[in-house]
Amino acid sequence: MLVWRRAPVDPEREGSGGTETEATDRDRRKRIRCPRCGFEPRATDLWQCACAHAWNTFETTGLCPACGKQWNDTQCLRCGEWSRHRDWYVTEE
Repeated sequence: MLVWRRAPVDPEREGSGGTETEATDRDRRKRIRCPRCGFEPRATDLWQCACAHAWNTFETTGLCPACGKQWNDTQCLRCGEWSRHRDWYVTEE
C-alpha cells in the first residue's frame, strides 16, 4: 500500500523557483491533480512505498526510486480515494 505524508515546509524555499509569469505558463501546460476531487499536491507532499521509502510519487511517475516498484494507483491526500496514477496528469492549453 502506498501511504502519504506531508513533508515539513522550508519557509526559505517556499515560493522560490522562477518568475510569476514562468510559473503561470508552466502551470498552464501541465498540472497534477486528483481526478476525483481536483486536489493539487504540493512538491513537498510525500508518499511512502511498501519498502518504507518516502518520496513525491509525481517526480518519478509512480516509480519508487528505492526498490523500483511501479505504483499504478495513487491515493489522494484530500479525499482519500485511489485513482490510476496516469489519470492525475492533466495538460491544459
